[in-house]
Amino acid sequence: MFRLRSREPEAVRREYYRQAPLWLPPRASQRQFRFAIEREGRTRFLKIRDRVKDVPTLRRWLVRYAPLHAYFTTSTWLDPQHLGPRELHGPGYPRAYNIYLSSELYLDLDLPGQFRRARREVAGVLSHLRQRWGFRDLGIVYSGSKGFHVHVRDFDLRRFAEVPLDPREREAEAQEAKRPIVEDVLQQGFAIDVDTSLDTRRILRLPGTVHGSTGNLCEFVEESRLPHYRPRRVYRA
Repeated sequence: MFRLRSREPEAVRREYYRQAPLWLPPRASQRQFRFAIEREGRTRFLKIRDRVKDVPTLRRWLVRYAPLHAYFTTSTWLDPQHLGPRELHGPGYPRAYNIYLSSELYLDLDLPGQFRRARREVAGVLSHLRQRWGFRDLGIVYSGSKGFHVHVRDFDLRRFAEVPLDPREREAEAQEAKRPIVEDVLQQGFAIDVDTSLDTRRILRLPGTVHGSTGNLCEFVEESRLPHYRPRRVYRA
């Protein structure tokens, strides 16, 4: 896929990011990006303290750290670089740093050791979302490891509920609006991760980046290619 000269995983990732086509989610500058990096034999999470507004900005950070894993927040925020837990002590912190704006719907489907079944289930999830819920703007992402993510890009809170002005109420309403959809998909027998799919504070692996534990590429998969899709390996982990 790419002509990579180095055999050291970190160096391979860095070389890959220098030349790889990269992708950003909608309203990227309103999202927080997080990297898992390995230093002195330990893995730690790093919040990128930058507005990742375009691909050159993202590339600069990926080349700098060559992370094991790269993620983005599934929701958008007024000040994503300082986003913290829902409840933090200290005057002004939740108000300044936890102002929720919006989110799409993402479904996480993992079936360890059952890749063929995972492909079939993704196809079934897409069909159900179209027929039962009327969604049309759907994307499939191979996670780089055990399964797939379904991006429901045309999920809109205004279709399911009133949109509160208060950001905390809006965040809670968005989570509740997703619940009947997620629970309905689960009741059809599809193996989706409910917590990841519902939680507005979750992060998701960034398509176009390398899964550091497998060496596989996390990437979008065209629906027509899904029945025969095979993971693409950047390096052997």
